[in-house]
Amino acid sequence: MTQAEWDRSADAWIAGMGSKGDPTRTCILDAPMLAALPSEGEVLDIGCGEGRFCRMMQAQGLRAVGIDPTAALLDQARKRDQEGHYVQGRGEALPFEDSRFDAVVFYLSLIDIAEYQKAVCEAVRVLRNGGRIVIANLHPHATARPLDFAPQDSSWLSRQGGNAVYVTDEMMLERAQTVAWSGLRITNFHRPLSAYIQSLLQRNLNLISFTDPPYTGGDDVLASRWRRMPWAFQMVWEKKDSSP
Repeated sequence: MTQAEWDRSADAWIAGMGSKGDPTRTCILDAPMLAALPSEGEVLDIGCGEGRFCRMMQAQGLRAVGIDPTAALLDQARKRDQEGHYVQGRGEALPFEDSRFDAVVFYLSLIDIAEYQKAVCEAVRVLRNGGRIVIANLHPHATARPLDFAPQDSSWLSRQGGNAVYVTDEMMLERAQTVAWSGLRITNFHRPLSAYIQSLLQRNLNLISFTDPPYTGGDDVLASRWRRMPWAFQMVWEKKDSSP
C-alpha cells in the first residue's frame, strides 16, 4: 500500500462500502469475526478504514478503538460514530502501551501492509496475556494474480458452456501488485499462506482456530463461484501467558 493511493481512493472506498459493506464481509466474514471476539473488553481494529467493523463491535458491547493511516477514511468513521475512538497511525508502529487490549483485529488489512511482520509484532505487544488476535484475509489463491494481468483485469474467466474459472499463478512468489476496481486503484500484497503462519508462529501465540468461512449470501453469481472454492480465511491466535 502507498498512502497516496489510499488518499486518492478513499472516496471510492467509502461509496463502495456504503453502510453495510461488500459481500466478502457481509456474506462470508462478519459472522465468524464477531463470534471470535471476547464477550467484553477493549478491541483494537488495525486498518479500520471508515469504521464499519468498529461500529459492529460496539453494537456487540465491546469498546472498540480503530487505527488507520488514511485521514479521509477516519473522518468518515468519526462522522458516522461521533462517540467512537479513532486514531491516525500505522499497524507497524502502534501508538499504544503494552498489554492494553483484550483483542486485536486484522480484518482484511494484512493484505495492505508491506511490513506485515512488524504489524504482527506490534499487535502481540499491545495485546494482554490470554488475549486474541483475530485475522481475516483473502486466500492466497485469490490474490495470486498472473504477472501479466493489468490492474483492472478480472481473474474470473468464462468457459464456453460452463462455469467461469478463477486464474491464479505464481502462488509462492511474494509480491506487491496493483489492483483496480470501482474507482479504486491501490497496491496490495500477495503472500503464500505459510508466510503469515510462520510470522505468527514466531510470536508468543497459540493457534486457536483456522477456518474457511462459507459464502452464505443469495446472489446466484457469487454463490456459483464462492461455494466452489474458499475465498477468504480466518485465524484466531491466543497470546500465551509469559509470566514465570
